[in-house]
Amino acid sequence: MPLIIKDTQAGFIKSRISTDNIILAQEILSFANKEKKNLFCAKFDIRKAFDTVSREFVLARLEQKGIPALFISWVKACICDVNFSVIVNGALEGYISSSAGLRQGCPLSPYLFYFVMDAFSSLIDNNLFMGAHFGNFKISHLLYADDLLVFGEASPANCDILLQIISKFSKSSGLFMNLDKSSIMLPKHLINDNSTCRSLGLTYKEIINYLGIPISFKRIKIADFSPLMEEVSRKLSGWNATLLSFAGRLQFLKFTLLNSIAYWIRGSILPKAVIKFVRRIASNFLFFGDITAANKLHFVAWDTVCKPKNKGGLGLPSIPALQYGYNCSLILRLYTRKFPLADWVFMIYCSPWKPPDTKATKFWKALCTTALDSKVKWTHFVTPSSPSSFVWDFWCIKNRIVDLFSLSSNYGNSPVSSFIVEDSWQLPINLPSEAVNFISNIFIHDIYRDCLVWEKDRKAKFKDFVSDYYKLLPLCQWDCFIWHKKHILRYSVYTWLSLVGGLKAAVELNRRNIDVDISCSLCNCYPESTGHLFFDCSYSHSVITALILDCASILLRLNLLQLFDWVNDNPN
Repeated sequence: MPLIIKDTQAGFIKSRISTDNIILAQEILSFANKEKKNLFCAKFDIRKAFDTVSREFVLARLEQKGIPALFISWVKACICDVNFSVIVNGALEGYISSSAGLRQGCPLSPYLFYFVMDAFSSLIDNNLFMGAHFGNFKISHLLYADDLLVFGEASPANCDILLQIISKFSKSSGLFMNLDKSSIMLPKHLINDNSTCRSLGLTYKEIINYLGIPISFKRIKIADFSPLMEEVSRKLSGWNATLLSFAGRLQFLKFTLLNSIAYWIRGSILPKAVIKFVRRIASNFLFFGDITAANKLHFVAWDTVCKPKNKGGLGLPSIPALQYGYNCSLILRLYTRKFPLADWVFMIYCSPWKPPDTKATKFWKALCTTALDSKVKWTHFVTPSSPSSFVWDFWCIKNRIVDLFSLSSNYGNSPVSSFIVEDSWQLPINLPSEAVNFISNIFIHDIYRDCLVWEKDRKAKFKDFVSDYYKLLPLCQWDCFIWHKKHILRYSVYTWLSLVGGLKAAVELNRRNIDVDISCSLCNCYPESTGHLFFDCSYSHSVITALILDCASILLRLNLLQLFDWVNDNPN
């Protein structure tokens, strides 16, 4: 599939990620608006895509792509010999044969549909349609299954060509565009030009949602992120949180809420106001089970909650940590995979280690910040196909040419591969002799070697990138006693709360100007603090000595950390 389906189709195919198309689309729109390009961006909705596609067209496309006849016969059996029944009063009645379409939910259907949409890619690329052109970078459309985004020159003649392509594709494949649900965007200097909208018969919109995330020629506003905020609020308020314990709410945040936020982070840069909103309601949900708990007192800061467990937190990654992790993973893919977003980045920006100019997008500036923060973790290798910048990347034994020899003005955006011929260096004659001697001693690896790796490990995972975000925080000494292999979460989180000052002891409440009786409710002798409740109190001490008999032999009463050390030294 990666070899025979054009790279404008994202998702379901190895090494292709749908959010790359979102980032690339926003990059193209921002750049076209700043450069005043006569470009339109149209989003087309295909009417009942999977239900109406011609099966004969699917089989013909498989044959055109060189799929073996035996495999095609298997596919034909899977999609053509399909009958449907209706359940009446709990029993199946009758058999209804089908003549078109692919079964939605079948794992095979998206791949077969890609063969169909690849025909559209071939039509639009092999005709006179003028797509988006930026130097050597050309693109006419982006696809994710039936989500079609078209970029083109905003002229009536070009729109007529596009309509002819769509008409030809529709008659052949059985897929027709629903113009009522389709829309078009234009840059600021073309908003009053209605000829393009009339030519395509589409409704003008300032912002459209592409794969669930807003994109626009203009700057995305905070209000455009309202679907995310509404989704977060709905998920947290829809649960009867009073039935969940603290540990249960923690698990809900970790495995449900973060997945929704992570998708938006991968496709856009969240505004600070949105991040603040998510932090506030997530904290309220975790500690109180109520997202509207505006005036309730938080005993533990959200930043402490979001630390890794070995740094004293609960292992719930923060939004900046997730953004850092995704930026690192994208940097790695830019250098080790070839896809349209990588081609765009290296043509427009050259390198994430090159200082961004004022026209750079928020996405690229955030990526450059991450690249600088993580530069010591990356190891560059020189290969004949390396896209690494000759001037700006750290391929010179952890150094850059611009820092060593100040050659930025002469060699600009040239990649390292342009100075390699037949696996050997071919350097310009006007290059300083000290630079030639230095570069000539750098080993050139074979073409199969990744030109960028994380800490000399070719299998870096996302959790490694997130962990690096917290690298400057000190390690705590008690995490192994709480988060051991056999820990029970509801007990471990309670112990964690006691260690970070999260229990509502009387002393802590009085310190926060909440007037309560500070006497211990168990012994009524001393002020009620966390340390007293667990160890100094005669009642709690008797409970501990009853549970751990050997503690009775200890003359002094230990605090929690000292007890951990004692248990560690006396495992039996």
